Amino acid sequence: MNSTFNYYELLGVKENASKEEIKLAYKKQMKKWHPDINKSDDAIGMSAKINEAKEVLLDDEKRKDYDEYLKKKIDENYNRYTQRKAYTQNKEQESNKYEDKKVTKWQYFNDFLKHANIPTYKKVFSFIGVMLETLLCFIIKCLLIVIAYVAFYVSYFIRLIYSFLSPIFGILGLLLVGMCLTNGVKETFNDNPGMLTAVIVLTLIYVLSFILPSLSGIILSPKTFDILYNKIDITLFKKCVGYRD
Repeated sequence: MNSTFNYYELLGVKENASKEEIKLAYKKQMKKWHPDINKSDDAIGMSAKINEAKEVLLDDEKRKDYDEYLKKKIDENYNRYTQRKAYTQNKEQESNKYEDKKVTKWQYFNDFLKHANIPTYKKVFSFIGVMLETLLCFIIKCLLIVIAYVAFYVSYFIRLIYSFLSPIFGILGLLLVGMCLTNGVKETFNDNPGMLTAVIVLTLIYVLSFILPSLSGIILSPKTFDILYNKIDITLFKKCVGYRD
């Protein structure tokens, strides 16, 4: 997964963070990454990105533009994930203004393995943890896709079968109504106990054919995609490398 730390995640704040929270988070991150404190080769680049994050998030107009960029990026990744039609070239160019400001999960992890001041065995455990969480997210993604498409095609086949059997169901329905009018509803179902069960089951299956496409749409929605990639993946990754907000 090419998950990234955006400006909010780079500083370790929520997207609705106040300016005071952003300032405090900036100071905390600079204590870790300022070149005068951190002597690693990547300190200059990381401190520059942290400064860029503060500059954008403390400016109301720039922050508004950046929030819109993040939303477009989620939608763009979602289109790629679902193989839907991508944005036009103009929209892609517009969203690329922040492209070089991001830090990918793997870039951060590479720097962590090189420069983190922790014992080797902890780095090994972190590596195993990151591989496992990445595999877990990949499996979840595959399961969601399979479930969504199974739900869609099951719904399609149910409706197809019902459309072919609709004349038969219509005749059986008329016979059932006639029996109920002749013998009474209670007597009809008492004399034919399996009939009520069949009616309920057939009705539920037909109703299910309308529910399944909605379920498929929810599973493949941008919100589900955002939760999987930008919440679960990033959160588990932070736990594995001991990233502190």
